[in-house]
Amino acid sequence: MLLPIGDINPCRRTPVVNWALIAGNVLVFGAFGLGEGYARFVSTWGFVPASFHGGAPHAVVTLFTSMFLHGDILHLVGNMLFLWICGDNVEDMLGAIGYLAFYLVSGLAAGFGHMAITSTPDVPCIGASGAISGVLGAYVVFFPHSRIKIFCFLEFIYWGVFTVAAIWAIGFWFLQQALLTLVSAGGGVAYGAHVGGFVLGLAVAGALRAADIVRPPAVRMERYYERPRSPYDRGW
Repeated sequence: MLLPIGDINPCRRTPVVNWALIAGNVLVFGAFGLGEGYARFVSTWGFVPASFHGGAPHAVVTLFTSMFLHGDILHLVGNMLFLWICGDNVEDMLGAIGYLAFYLVSGLAAGFGHMAITSTPDVPCIGASGAISGVLGAYVVFFPHSRIKIFCFLEFIYWGVFTVAAIWAIGFWFLQQALLTLVSAGGGVAYGAHVGGFVLGLAVAGALRAADIVRPPAVRMERYYERPRSPYDRGW
């Protein structure tokens, strides 16, 4: 098992919005996800593409509410882990208000991406992964050479923690999502949402960087990487 557990990328400010998003997702699942009526709750507040095509006003609201719903505890923990690793640095670049707007717009793009390819439009789509995919897209634009820490555990044997450049770690993840989108449009995971959110994040972050509106702190990062590393850390 290869599991991302963190990154080597210090922040200049406290990621208040990112923490609030994580707390909001956890609180919503804690309040509603453990009850017997959660399936009905999801059918009401999850995003149903067929309802959106039908022009139901409520469907527009569910594009946002669905971002804070999760199928089970593993779904929640996996999404929040990725948000915790990458979201703080993207907020550092965009500022609190800019980051919140970016996150929500990425979630919208994810919803439309899912709607464009799904073969099960009557099934509610839930989860923060579409919006988080946008965050990953921005992260790889702003910090392509940042090191992602990967925990390696194979066949009940602990192999250690190694680091991989973000462009390789996130790039491999996106390639996997794109391939799965082609072969699993009707499956239980909305891979189209992941691709839609990621492409939006990549495009927005790329435009901001190209226009020199956002400047990743390259000098600060280079100095950070010059620090001696633990002999147990391995990097690609």
